[in-house]
Amino acid sequence: MKNQITIQVPSDMLYWQMVEAFYDKLIESINFAKKEAKELKSALYELFENSVVHAYKEEEGFITIKITIFHNALEIDVHDKGMPVDPKIIKAVPIDLHYKNRGLNRVYQLVDDFAFHNLGLGGKKFTIIKYAPYSLQLHHTQGYYSDILDDFTEDLKKSLSQKLVIRTFKEGDEVWIPKLLYKNYGYTYFKDIFYYPEKILQKERSGAVLSIVAEVEGQIVGHFALVRLPKSNIAEIGIAVVDPNYKGMGIMKKMFELLLQKAKELGLDALFGEAITFHPYSQRANARYGFKTSALLLGEIHHMVRLKDHPYPFKDKRGAVAVEYKLFKKEPKRLFIPKYYKDMITKTYNFFEISYQEAIPSSSPTTIIEVVHDKSFAIATIIIDKSNEEFEKEFKIAFDEALTKHPDMIYADINLENVADIDSVVAILHTFGFFYAGVLFLRREGRDYLRMQFEASERIEEEKIVCYSDFCKELHHYILEDKRKVYKNI
Repeated sequence: MKNQITIQVPSDMLYWQMVEAFYDKLIESINFAKKEAKELKSALYELFENSVVHAYKEEEGFITIKITIFHNALEIDVHDKGMPVDPKIIKAVPIDLHYKNRGLNRVYQLVDDFAFHNLGLGGKKFTIIKYAPYSLQLHHTQGYYSDILDDFTEDLKKSLSQKLVIRTFKEGDEVWIPKLLYKNYGYTYFKDIFYYPEKILQKERSGAVLSIVAEVEGQIVGHFALVRLPKSNIAEIGIAVVDPNYKGMGIMKKMFELLLQKAKELGLDALFGEAITFHPYSQRANARYGFKTSALLLGEIHHMVRLKDHPYPFKDKRGAVAVEYKLFKKEPKRLFIPKYYKDMITKTYNFFEISYQEAIPSSSPTTIIEVVHDKSFAIATIIIDKSNEEFEKEFKIAFDEALTKHPDMIYADINLENVADIDSVVAILHTFGFFYAGVLFLRREGRDYLRMQFEASERIEEEKIVCYSDFCKELHHYILEDKRKVYKNI
């Protein structure tokens, strides 16, 4: 495989020097960041020592180390055919954070992803992944989201910036946007209406979409859009692409700044983005402008989505997104907060500095449920705005309707300001297999919603999720733990 290197050495600590020299030379050749490289080498040392000391404690053998170089990450496999281990111990890492500087706990702290594979007759393998803060360079690969950084020389940036124009959309730009998507994603971008110039123009004329473009000498080289949500005064940021030949000159930052200015001029209450979690770059860019994570949606990104020439660390699985908000309007809220999720919901509102009071639970004379299908995403959303004693029966009908379209994911949005018997609603959703996702602010009619999620497919990537913020990392752990509890009780 391209960009994959393997070395095999005897199971003796004397050979660590050889492995270390091999690793250092590789790091130098691909220009991997120093801090991340040091942490990854420390993790590799722990796994190498683990194989020597524990796997081959009283026998001889070989340790195979395979390094795979992605555009934005290094993945290292440490493979041995020594003494088997109890997988439960590995799954329990971090075993005890009091000993986080030792053994597998230290590995867990040092890397972005850590996995164990029992290979049966083939022995066992540990896999670690470390993401780079910028695109790696090997075989003259194209930059990957490097437009967030400053890769161009000052002279070249000055020359190009004199020709660069950042402006709002005008008719005629629609023919360029599909070309930009193709250059970045091929024909895999999930919001497929942006491959149709006539649909783009229709959305722009109606006000449903407001695009910002970057122009150089009559050529559109960048695009960033606000997509208005129906029944709300908020918009999603997205469809952010830059021509690969122009990445590295800060175009994305300049478009982002104009986008925020236009959002304020429109009087929007909030912006939100769905940042992919294959890497930390889009989350980091959002954080720079004050966006914070409120939810983590597993399986939101269709497995077909691919950035051109970018080999992801996993294949054929749907990826997650971090839902990140920038709130312009923070009015006090009166909420029905389910006891089961009170700790995380309270923490989320405090994180966003939104004041609220807890409403008193009561009964409702009616149930209001709506099912929305998104064929392009292979997702269904069940919207719950009110509930009464017939809720479980009516929810089952809605759930069965959602399943008829064979979605990979089903989300359930519970109105935190209208659903008075929310404890009962959450308990019923648990019996169907729904677990926590997060809070969606001002989602419909200015109301906040608790989102829960259900995996209708086995092709959902849950572990290989890269979070930029500490809150996102905490949310990831919370969600997987909640799923475990929910599934245990079904």
